[in-house]
Amino acid sequence: MINKKHLRIVFSVILSDAGEATRALEIAEGVTTFCPQGYEVDIIFLSTGSRFEQKVISNGFKIYKCLPSLSGISFHHDLKTTQTNLIGNVTLVSELLNGEIKAFKELKPDIVIHGFYPIASIARRMIDKPILGICYLPIPLQEDIFGTTLMKDIPDMIRPLTYLPLGLRKKIIKSIPKSLKLKAPIFKQSNIIKALKGFEWTQKPIRNLFDMLIADFTIINDFEEFYKDDILPDNYKIVGPLYAPTLNSSEVDKNILNIFNSENKRLKIFCTLGSSGKKQYLLEVIKALTQGVGKEWDAVILAPPSVCPMNEAMSCSGNSSNIYITDSFVPAFLVNSLADVVISHGGQGTLQTAVASGTPIVGFAMQPEQQINLDNIVMRGGAIRIPIHKWNANNIQSAIKNIIKEPSYKENIKILKKILESTEGKKKSALSIWEYILKNLK
Repeated sequence: MINKKHLRIVFSVILSDAGEATRALEIAEGVTTFCPQGYEVDIIFLSTGSRFEQKVISNGFKIYKCLPSLSGISFHHDLKTTQTNLIGNVTLVSELLNGEIKAFKELKPDIVIHGFYPIASIARRMIDKPILGICYLPIPLQEDIFGTTLMKDIPDMIRPLTYLPLGLRKKIIKSIPKSLKLKAPIFKQSNIIKALKGFEWTQKPIRNLFDMLIADFTIINDFEEFYKDDILPDNYKIVGPLYAPTLNSSEVDKNILNIFNSENKRLKIFCTLGSSGKKQYLLEVIKALTQGVGKEWDAVILAPPSVCPMNEAMSCSGNSSNIYITDSFVPAFLVNSLADVVISHGGQGTLQTAVASGTPIVGFAMQPEQQINLDNIVMRGGAIRIPIHKWNANNIQSAIKNIIKEPSYKENIKILKKILESTEGKKKSALSIWEYILKNLK
């Protein structure tokens, strides 16, 4: 009998965020499926509280309850996020770092895999013997690239400039010096910087978000062609889109099938703002789909508790018969495939699922990463992005009407769909991770 080498891999992600949880599970399954001969893996997910814990367990992985204990309703609620800080106060940063360090000391992992979660990256470097760190990100959050080519349009947070024509906005963003772009408060993450003063940190000083997310190896779960003009560091690798396809049509709610009946020739719209959307933006969608021309369309609208209470969503809808609102899980890929247009907040998983189903997108961005996600598809003619402060019922209706009357949106999204289908993002993610582990784990 051959003795196998045992590896313990800890996933530390913002498990209360649907996109982060989904991508982490896909990667964990890939790492298990493509585990090389002679190795066995023990995969553990850290959690401060999440409605996705049961999903982790049902997929065959373990949960380690990490301090502090939070509600798990949504990462906005738990982390008290602000416009410029992922974690809303210094005390909470310290508690999260202490909980993470305690978990790493107890579990003694060989590898830590984390997503967009600075706490994990920093904590693994605070252990006496730093743990090998692998990061997965939706876009290349690397200082040089972000400061030069990554942003294609003026960030929504610079509100006055977003009223300028698109062509002029693109010229302006190109002309802004890298040093000035990187001074944006969102990259400073001041609460984390302040909290670190209470810890012993002997390594290279942490200046900004890019330093906070540093890993030994980083994979990018996006289309390679979006970054063909960018030069990535040697320890970055673009491995393709990563989303969770659903294959069982019996999982689709009968109410959804009634709205999205194939014999129904009315326009069909699917609205999903993920777990990071906010109530006021969802309510504008409901208004757009229940007033004026919106009454001529049929829609399915997700209203998860983290975004908007069902009673408020229903009250806004006036019980309109042309829409169905649900706070239950839906098989996103299948429902996307039944729709003619998807309304999204710009989360990577949501957008890639829409692309996989060949469905054009109308969206807005809650933060710069989501704006980049959307703009990459906009530039390829498969989506319309509305600046967040212009996100209202009238503009949503106008964008939907533009997609209906212009066939190129559907044609262009199908081109991206073919590229996605030729890319095995889950497999490439897992094989890239294993290749790095085998070469670098001593």
